[in-house]
Amino acid sequence: MKKLALFLFISFGVLLVSEPLLAHHGVAAFDTSKVVSVQGAVTDFQFINPHVVISLDVKNEKGEIEKWSGEAQSAPMLARYGWNKNTLKSGDMITAYGYRPKSGSNYLRLIKITLPDGRQMGNL
Repeated sequence: MKKLALFLFISFGVLLVSEPLLAHHGVAAFDTSKVVSVQGAVTDFQFINPHVVISLDVKNEKGEIEKWSGEAQSAPMLARYGWNKNTLKSGDMITAYGYRPKSGSNYLRLIKITLPDGRQMGNL
């Protein structure tokens, strides 16, 4: 009986601690009703944990440069789908697709990108 009680106590503790970790990966802050795409030049590519980050210079309709960032899954997760630290380099012209925050900031929760050679990289 004591072993069962200990098991239940530990299980409850693990569940209690793990819930906030799952919430970290939610999309509640993003408008998931529409996919936004931006095309621009890569200024930085961080193939790191906990999330891969791509920074872009995007020309708006007025011809002005806007700074955009996109966040993807972790580096080990993307490596399973063919990504590596050399997938992108500064100056590469890419199209990034994703969900924009409800705040309207120049940021995307990435879904996929189109590389300069036309290949699409996903599972972001």
